[in-house]
Amino acid sequence: MRQAIANAMFDFISKVGDAQTEAAVLSALEVTAHEFGLERFAISGIPLAHERIDPYFMLNRWPEAWFQRYTFENYVHIDPVIALTRTTDDAFVWSEAIDYKALSWRARRVMDEATEFGMIDGYSVPLHSATGLQAIVTFGAAKVDLSPDAKRALHLVSIYAHNRLRSIQKAKSGVAATPSVNITPSERECISWCAAGKTDWEIGLITNRSERTVHHLVTSAQRKLNVVNRGQLIAESFRTGILR
Repeated sequence: MRQAIANAMFDFISKVGDAQTEAAVLSALEVTAHEFGLERFAISGIPLAHERIDPYFMLNRWPEAWFQRYTFENYVHIDPVIALTRTTDDAFVWSEAIDYKALSWRARRVMDEATEFGMIDGYSVPLHSATGLQAIVTFGAAKVDLSPDAKRALHLVSIYAHNRLRSIQKAKSGVAATPSVNITPSERECISWCAAGKTDWEIGLITNRSERTVHHLVTSAQRKLNVVNRGQLIAESFRTGILR
């Protein structure tokens, strides 16, 4: 099972690494989402309090009627999934992280209406950059049944999909590509062990470094790649070719 999860993750990374269009990313993510038992998904930036959600959607595989209702009502500003996304870097299953009984009636309304379209539960990946970017990759399904390994893999898939979409859209708009990043061999080594799921302490034992030194190297790499956590560091390292 763990190997199947790993294969699905790396198959996705391989396909999307060569993707030149949003449609190609959507197609690959659709296949991968289904392999994890998730039927619906969307990738979107998160608007400011006075803005609408419509122009922030980057990719959408929600039921069309739900997408139309969500955008028309601009539910983003009362959606409890978005509210939690603004405050955490950790991916989460809705039913595990959101206390339904503690929600306002408006927030419960969003969750209740989502169930009408088969999105009874979901898995969401918050994305935050050092420059203040806020975005979300969110999956919806009648039931979410993800092992810890599957959650980690889907977290990485989500970050990679978002990063690739941003690169494609920047290229289409004529925005210059991000300059190459000067990652040192020591930083690259630590990133590779992060991708293998090792902690700072474990990496220190493997590489004969102190835990503090490893933490410094990982933090330095995150700063250079303009990311704020390890999941984003790993995904961006694959996207930019630091890891292969």
